[in-house]
Amino acid sequence: MATLVNTPITAELRWDLAGRDALPLVRSLFGNDVERLAPFQSLNTTLEGEPCALLRLCDRNFRVACGVPLDQHIQPGSGVWARQLPWLRAIVLPDAVFPALAARATVRPPHRLDLPCNAAVPAHLAGVPLLLWRRGSDPPQLDLHLAEPNVAHLQPLLDSLMMGDR
Repeated sequence: MATLVNTPITAELRWDLAGRDALPLVRSLFGNDVERLAPFQSLNTTLEGEPCALLRLCDRNFRVACGVPLDQHIQPGSGVWARQLPWLRAIVLPDAVFPALAARATVRPPHRLDLPCNAAVPAHLAGVPLLLWRRGSDPPQLDLHLAEPNVAHLQPLLDSLMMGDR
């Protein structure tokens, strides 16, 4: 039987966009609503007719989950870079797992684990640093972003949460 973390759940790519002109670029790609996002807030949107989710990490740093290659939208010399981080792994879980996962995770103030949809938080789960992102997609889902080498460490815990051993 395939385990949870080895099963592809989505074809979306995770892109990080950053640089001095990242906000104007993101605004031109996804609309003016991005300016209203505070750090660790997200929104569902589209790009080239494809559904996307945009997470604001800080002032000029964003993470985008979509099936469209974002690097083709970057002009050379624009002061923006878009890349898929080779060490980053995104595991997508059903949102129903969030309460059990949050009961085992820890965060540092001022962050909290009572996340609404379309919000993220840096956390630790079983000693592994990760980013928890509750996406308000249809259906809602939970993204865990972590370093590839840490996936094997979390796999038993995630599999038990998915099996209902909460």
